[in-house]
Amino acid sequence: MRIWHPLLGALAAIACLASPAETFGQESPWRDGTLDSSMIESGKRLYLRKCAFCHGSGGRGDGSVARYVFPKPRDLSMGLYKIHSTPTGGLPTDQDLFRTLSRGLPGTTMPSWSNLSTMQRWQLVAYIKTFSDRFENEMDLEFQPITIGTPKPPYPESVASGQRLFLEAQCWTCHGMKGKGDGPSSHTLVDDWDYPIIPADLTSSRNWRGGYRPEDAYRSIAVGIGGTPMPSFDDALTEDQLWDIVNYLLWNIGS
Repeated sequence: MRIWHPLLGALAAIACLASPAETFGQESPWRDGTLDSSMIESGKRLYLRKCAFCHGSGGRGDGSVARYVFPKPRDLSMGLYKIHSTPTGGLPTDQDLFRTLSRGLPGTTMPSWSNLSTMQRWQLVAYIKTFSDRFENEMDLEFQPITIGTPKPPYPESVASGQRLFLEAQCWTCHGMKGKGDGPSSHTLVDDWDYPIIPADLTSSRNWRGGYRPEDAYRSIAVGIGGTPMPSFDDALTEDQLWDIVNYLLWNIGS
């Protein structure tokens, strides 16, 4: 475990509480749920130029280079996304999709598209949503993001509690005792498409695919990673316990 000093504890608490809000592009340009056809058409042109090589022209993850990359590109026609702020099984919000396009998925071939303009990224979101009927058929369900409160200061007691919970919740069976993604189950895991999948190496927080801020880690643990064996712990653990695990990951395992 890292050496703890009272000054480090105070600085950590301040950094935790002052974690900046991450707003990629603010709200979606369509607020009534109706997508503008011109945005969809513009998004299609961008998608075919930028995304189809991996995800395929029909969004099924079968592009011309898909066989050469690992992990495999997402099949967008299923409406299942790894990174989302909604409860398990819920569709991602428009902001979730925009965030993934803007940030990319570290450790994969999915790059950040922050070099595109804000409107271009929203156009891609608009077109990507046409691949799955879920976005139209389940529109009335109004999937809402989970509530993420103020991060808990990472004092030693919280980090120690998080370590105990990491063991009790069996996180180590996939992620390994030291969080390197080398647990005893790590080589047997497959995703919802039956492709092999490797648990995240938690020792490098900058490469966490859902983001490395405390709020990002909380969200990933609470709602899980869609289409993968990583489950939701929102019902199994209290909010306080979730923050304890976040603090253990960020202040003991992650770097």
